[in-house]
Amino acid sequence: MQFTFAGNLNVINNADLVLEPFFRIHDARYMMYWMALTPVQYNNYMDSIAHAEKEKLELEKRTVDFVAPGEQQPEVDHQMQDERSRKGNAHNQAFREAAAGGYFSYSLATNKETDLALRIRYWGAENGNRSFDIYVDDQKLATENLKDKWNRPDMAEVEYAIPAGMLAGRPI
Repeated sequence: MQFTFAGNLNVINNADLVLEPFFRIHDARYMMYWMALTPVQYNNYMDSIAHAEKEKLELEKRTVDFVAPGEQQPEVDHQMQDERSRKGNAHNQAFREAAAGGYFSYSLATNKETDLALRIRYWGAENGNRSFDIYVDDQKLATENLKDKWNRPDMAEVEYAIPAGMLAGRPI
């Protein structure tokens, strides 16, 4: 038994969709995910994917350096230093946080540019004492307090403009 759907289905890759008995694919990787949408919902969904991809590409174009906090290799690559910090995973995101009196830092490239900003992603539903300072080469850039700042169940991104004077004369 094998079933083939005609090409009249809206699928992301326009190949014919074939369903076959499970016993024939026992030694292969497989995934099954069905999203049922009306034509209007489908168009809205595809538009949202295109919009998110466009935003991602625009951010990548202006990004000089990037570190993924909480992920071992990116932190090693960026000479992470820390005291009383921990990494973890929550809401499908790796993270790093510091306890009271602790810190963590990374060495980021600037490509000798001086018109830069530091973009940080935060969990939008922080509570408790979440007040801290952000430094660039031992100079305070900002003081942040996240307690009840956004009250939303997703990530929030903040860009901190870095004054050119903080970046002047940096080797990288």
